[in-house]
Amino acid sequence: MEVSSEHLSRPQAIALLREKLAAMTDESHCLCAVAAQKGIFCRGFERLSDGELRKRFWWIARKRPQASRAQLEEAISLYHLGREEIRGEAICCDVETREHAGCDGWNQFDNSALEKFVLEILGRRISVG
Repeated sequence: MEVSSEHLSRPQAIALLREKLAAMTDESHCLCAVAAQKGIFCRGFERLSDGELRKRFWWIARKRPQASRAQLEEAISLYHLGREEIRGEAICCDVETREHAGCDGWNQFDNSALEKFVLEILGRRISVG
């Protein structure tokens, strides 16, 4: 017997994820930091090697050549939080969708990835389309 799933539009699925993921962040840790720490969603900073992290955020790393990985992640997290505030966005995925500094934000996830994330993070089986 197949379990039926709720049908949502792509914006609806993203809105569900955004609400839950935003609640996991705080004034010092953007979603990239939280996702890396908890091993959820896209895994945030964890999915990038040291070299790739420094390359993607070169303007931050350039001014901190001796910074440890943890120090660099902290600076990038604060950068993301500042960009969220300036743009009036809930999480860094929203900012990155437009700015593409560290990733492509929501654009990097196809509908099946969104379905997987909603199941993983919210425990809801949905179909996006």
